[in-house]
Amino acid sequence: MAKAHKITGVEPQHSYCANARIILPQKVEEVYMWETFIRNPARREELHNMRIAIKRLRYTMELFGVVYKPKKRFTECLAVLVDLQEILGDVHDSDVVLDVLTDYAYRCGDGAARDALAPGVATLIARTRETRKADYETFLEKWEHLSAKGFKQKLLAIFAA
Repeated sequence: MAKAHKITGVEPQHSYCANARIILPQKVEEVYMWETFIRNPARREELHNMRIAIKRLRYTMELFGVVYKPKKRFTECLAVLVDLQEILGDVHDSDVVLDVLTDYAYRCGDGAARDALAPGVATLIARTRETRKADYETFLEKWEHLSAKGFKQKLLAIFAA
């Protein structure tokens, strides 16, 4: 998992509002640094890192939420981030399940035990792959829609207000 980026420009003597305006745009940039990887479904680690970056942005927004008016626009953007985080969480969960099932199938070795388990494990792997593919496609479709609607710019405009 990628470490959080160091936030620069924060000063203890600045107001809560001023520091929010410094921190939140940097958190947005941390999310968008992973965008170059998301169109490749095999980039599992990068997709997970984007989820973590979205989670950090979300929690930071929740911390500074009292600063922003109108609250409706802020809350709508926050809800979008929650949705993206959940979808990417589902993708990651599928990746973990696939690792566990694949490892389990491999450890069963040869013989009667493997033959007895193979159809069920193979079915679970296939279903999990289908679920992951559907979740990934849902995420990518939502991300592309948000990009076309200028979601990043909308966030940055809200944070600058």
